[in-house]
Amino acid sequence: MSIYDKSSLVLIPSGTKTGKVYSQKPVSGDGDFTFTRSSAATRVNADGFIEKETSNLLLQSNTFDTTWGNASSTETSGQAGYDGTNNAWLLNKTATGGRIQQSIVVSGVHTASVYAKSGTLNWFLFLITSTGGDEGGYFDLSTGNTGTQFGSQIDIKTEDVGGGWYRCSFTANINTSSTIRIYPANGDNDVSGSGSIYIQDAQLEQGLVARDYIETTTTAVEGGITDNVPRLDYTDSSCPALLLEPQRTNLIVNSEYFASWNLSGGSLTANATTSPEGVQNAYLYTEDTSTNYHRLNIGASATNSNKVYSVYAKLADGAVNKWLTIDNGPTAWFDLENGVVGSAAGSVVISIEDAGSGWYRCIYHNPASTTGAIYIGIAASNGGAGNHTGSGLPAFYAYGAQCEDNVTYPTSYIPTYGSSVTRVVDSCLDGGDSNVFDNDTAVWFIDIERIGTDSAVIGDSLSLRDSSNVRQITLWFDAPTKQIRFRDGKNSFTTIGSSGGVISTPDNTRIKIALKIDGTTLKVFADGVQKGSDYTRPTAFDITQMDMEGKGYKIRNIQFLNSTLTDQEMIDLTTL
Repeated sequence: MSIYDKSSLVLIPSGTKTGKVYSQKPVSGDGDFTFTRSSAATRVNADGFIEKETSNLLLQSNTFDTTWGNASSTETSGQAGYDGTNNAWLLNKTATGGRIQQSIVVSGVHTASVYAKSGTLNWFLFLITSTGGDEGGYFDLSTGNTGTQFGSQIDIKTEDVGGGWYRCSFTANINTSSTIRIYPANGDNDVSGSGSIYIQDAQLEQGLVARDYIETTTTAVEGGITDNVPRLDYTDSSCPALLLEPQRTNLIVNSEYFASWNLSGGSLTANATTSPEGVQNAYLYTEDTSTNYHRLNIGASATNSNKVYSVYAKLADGAVNKWLTIDNGPTAWFDLENGVVGSAAGSVVISIEDAGSGWYRCIYHNPASTTGAIYIGIAASNGGAGNHTGSGLPAFYAYGAQCEDNVTYPTSYIPTYGSSVTRVVDSCLDGGDSNVFDNDTAVWFIDIERIGTDSAVIGDSLSLRDSSNVRQITLWFDAPTKQIRFRDGKNSFTTIGSSGGVISTPDNTRIKIALKIDGTTLKVFADGVQKGSDYTRPTAFDITQMDMEGKGYKIRNIQFLNSTLTDQEMIDLTTL
């Protein structure tokens, strides 16, 4: 009989829904876990891209005669749309300034989009009014070109979707908006007279690009990795792992809008290439030819000495200088051509992660930081001066900058669009019941990858609990020693196996670990060997549920067997 067949509870992460992580066994649902995280998050999806929360902040996004107000206009539904449906609308203005509009209150970096097609008129005006001035512009639906623009848009463009239809969008850093408006126009910078256009599927969302359309009715709608959605993460694997992280905050207030950073020795181009997100929202930094620091910088309200900075970077085509620099006092160098780290000054610890398609996440930990500022730049060589004569050529692309304070390792990306953002802890609780767990003879097997351990999140990461929610057995992460151990949670948190039961695990290390329960005798196995001596528990078990708290790890497989295994079987089970 296989280990799987002997198991009463099996969790191989694959099936989830909002608020739930499903176990493969038992099929009754008694082994399913309740999942909570009261914030959005990100993950690496099956296509290898960073997946975020998405949203449409407009109401009645394709019902333009409801929440939308109008002025000197009529709206007629049932028109042939860009997507083969009859869901488009004829927007007809009957006098100068005729329009539809919706009241909204947002601020920060947002993208507005709508599908549009010529009617009796070829132009329309699409804008957002705000306390800082109007943002938006005119669009020519006969050519797909843009006309007169208002404000200081980050980007404005059209996408030809066929049949005379265009998806028209603009991105702006909005200063407390009040309305979003659509005007049929008689020409560029001309909203006089009368006439009509066709429109469909309006959207307003955070970020630098228009993503897939999300239909709304009476409320805004979020999609993707939103509140209480478990994260099946595909980083470095074709099979997903359940990602469980502690609470973290990104203190960089604009993690993607690098034009809001301070700039020296070069220029920036928005939405210049496809980012690790899989959409065209990465910035290009181009060096000028001055003898200067060629970099950009921003402050962060980080107050502790331990800070971890990270940014996704990619070498630009034709770049001459190929070493990215990160500076929070001491400088560190990253080789963007070969994807390896260079040198680092002071006590700085650096690492680099391959994010695919030439992108790397460059990670900089400064345990002795005295400032929250970060500088990201380019140098000619490892250890080379940032202050150099520039090449005048494109240097690197950038995306997703992050500052995490009072920590020692980075967590998954937290997007920000004008203010710091906190991702709340992942909790996966209440798996199983008294029918699932045997209290006399059992094996608890865990295939886990520990991402990192901070003193702020030291403690029981996985636990078997009794009917009173008292911890019976825990899998304990220890900091700063970067160790894992099973502990007797009911009896003074004694390490099972004594000192030999402590297993050292560097960051981002996968380990198979198992606890053998035979009455009151317990044994720990990991990496194919027994760890420490046999442990005798003074009291009997009363296990009724399994809990998993976000302390910085990924779960690949958990099994609980209501029968024992031989020591050789335990060795085989825990061998990678």
